Amino acid sequence: MPIDDLTALGQKMREARKNKELTQQELSDLSHVSVKQIANIEKGKMNPSYLILRALAKVLHISLDTLINPDVSLEDEGVNQMKMLYSSCPPEMRDTLLHHTQETVKELTYLSEKFEMKRGKQAPLNTEFHSVAARSPFHSGRH
Repeated sequence: MPIDDLTALGQKMREARKNKELTQQELSDLSHVSVKQIANIEKGKMNPSYLILRALAKVLHISLDTLINPDVSLEDEGVNQMKMLYSSCPPEMRDTLLHHTQETVKELTYLSEKFEMKRGKQAPLNTEFHSVAARSPFHSGRH
């Protein structure tokens, strides 16, 4: 990898590690990659092997594509994160995950449409969302 790509890889990996609130030592313990290697990758001083990247990506719940491709769009990154969530879910629970995700999408779509209609009438932003959520046919009463 060219130096600029190694720097970008290191920055993405550091960001993903910090988003998971992990220290380099904790990431090392979970991935079985040495702290020295993690530090060198994050500094852009090491071109890691596929096996090292795969181990780190698995712990960080980030796709290899997101890590190594500096041109991944935010939308593609979101798709990659959804794939990682699905693949990290125990196989026997994947149908449940899909069902709940589909229901959440329906609810968010409904709320977004209602919010946009109310907003068109110049409703205050903060109060309308909660009152619309309470009237949603998907609302369970739990938060």
